[in-house]
Amino acid sequence: MSKPALSARLRLAAAYVRQGAYFADVGTDHAYLPVFLIQAGRIARAVATDVREGPLAHAAATVEAAGLTEQVRLLLGDGAAPLAPLGVTDVALCGMGGELICRLLDEAPFLRDPRVRLILQPMSRAHKLRLYLSSHGFCQEDESLCRAGDKFYTCILAHYTGMPYTERDAEVYLGRSILERGKAHPDFSAYLTYYIGRLSARLAGRRAVGNASPREERLLLDLEALL
Repeated sequence: MSKPALSARLRLAAAYVRQGAYFADVGTDHAYLPVFLIQAGRIARAVATDVREGPLAHAAATVEAAGLTEQVRLLLGDGAAPLAPLGVTDVALCGMGGELICRLLDEAPFLRDPRVRLILQPMSRAHKLRLYLSSHGFCQEDESLCRAGDKFYTCILAHYTGMPYTERDAEVYLGRSILERGKAHPDFSAYLTYYIGRLSARLAGRRAVGNASPREERLLLDLEALL
């Protein structure tokens, strides 16, 4: 039985899957996450979906090599909407942009069920996703962080409550739970320094054309104060 290695960023997502969950991996690519969780004894069955036939073929190869064809169902489809009738309990949307995750959440009303656990890993524009979650009534229970080389990855654990809320700009930009833990996480200082650098560069460009953002200027001061 083949046991594919799981990357550091996917281990963040795996940690949020509940014991005994009926797990769905949207945009699965190679199906590493569902195979890992079954082999670890966390879950007994899973659904893996992808919008393209190529990645789904890769997923099928991974599942077959692991001897799990009876436990992992593969679906060709766009987003989480095809999962609606299946009764999944824990849904991961990982390895895609934050704005795409927002769209996929919009297109799958069944995810607005407080019993469904959402495991979200934006690869870009994470602040857009955090804003979407807070404004659309999704509670951000937790957010974890890891570093792989010179890249940082976060993973958000969320569920629907129907109660919108607001967050400070620093929480939207970096993640509330990550900020709360702060320097207790070994990668926090490097993570903070990285995003200060990105924000500083963007502000320098805005200042050069006379289009400085007072809100972003205040955010930069807030982030620098955290150092």
